Amino acid sequence: MLLHKSSEFDSRVRREASALADDGHELFVLELADVPGGRSALDGFVRLSCMPPPWVRRRLPALVYRAVMLLYFVRGIIRVRPQVVHAHDAAMLLPGALGAWITGAALVYDSHELATGVPYRERIWAWFVGAIERVIVPRCAGVITVSDGIAQRLAQRYRLPVTPTVVRNVSALAVRGEGGLRRRLNLDAQAPLVLHQGAPAPDRGCEVLLDAVSGLEGVRLVFLGDPEPGYGERLAVEIARRGVADRVALLPSVPLDDLLAHTAEADVGVTLLRDNCENHRLALPNKLFEYIAAGIPVIASALPETQKLVEAYGVGWCVPPREPARLASAIEDALAARGDPALGDRLRLAAQELRWSRERRRLLELYGGLAGGARREGRRARVPA
Repeated sequence: MLLHKSSEFDSRVRREASALADDGHELFVLELADVPGGRSALDGFVRLSCMPPPWVRRRLPALVYRAVMLLYFVRGIIRVRPQVVHAHDAAMLLPGALGAWITGAALVYDSHELATGVPYRERIWAWFVGAIERVIVPRCAGVITVSDGIAQRLAQRYRLPVTPTVVRNVSALAVRGEGGLRRRLNLDAQAPLVLHQGAPAPDRGCEVLLDAVSGLEGVRLVFLGDPEPGYGERLAVEIARRGVADRVALLPSVPLDDLLAHTAEADVGVTLLRDNCENHRLALPNKLFEYIAAGIPVIASALPETQKLVEAYGVGWCVPPREPARLASAIEDALAARGDPALGDRLRLAAQELRWSRERRRLLELYGGLAGGARREGRRARVPA
């Protein structure tokens, strides 16, 4: 597997890698991260660092750095000599294709989003991603994505003979013990607490959420997750400008194994992707499934894929993503529903059905159908000592 960041906090990569390792595959994750000693074990798979030396990024132009990064990944693939190369997201598609071509491996593309439907800052990058996908995706041995909407869009765009396999971001985590979220915020069990889980970032409705909470007296809000670079400072300014610094907290990411215990201490979880691109309209965010797995109701943007799931299971409320008044009303409804046995029953049913043990079957079936899949019987993938 190839990943353009660290697998430590990437729940999707860890779920898939662990499932394949448990199924008998020898699994290596080559990642753009500092891995202790360049190699370490995690969840039954091996992490290998493909991070160029620090001086490369400091001294070389961005475009040259990207080329060096690509070469490091290709070198890593050649060293492993895999039978399957699993490229996570568009950034890894080109190195994955080159490495697969050199080693004779099958290529699997795992599209975490509709890459051509994201509002990229630079139009040339969007064009480049589209061009790479147009050439490589139809030649992949398998294509995976996160929602039915994105699967259908990829099939149409690239005229794929088979619709991509949908492996949703259903959580494999469980609530274990006390998370300590309320203790860190010095809140008792009755204090109303709203949670935004995952990295605060532009286009995720953080400012709208601040506007909504600012008008709800006594309601506390916590952003749990490391902000995207540069955005944390902007969000802190927005919090201060609204005069809610005493009711809004910014907390860093917690280890994945501890995440749902923190989530379960909130009264409602919010996911507010803006309706500003096709990717958002077709997305099913990680946090949506994590809220359900933790047993807390959801307030989500009224976007097609998200709304369909929330309403099908009756686990929350959907609101226009740019209307603070409607969001504030939904938060009040969610807080008023605390202890509602019918809502609790629906959440438990949704958690039982949206289980990773069910979702992983699609991933394993895809790999089972790959000719020469790297299974334990006769596998040959090795990393040199």
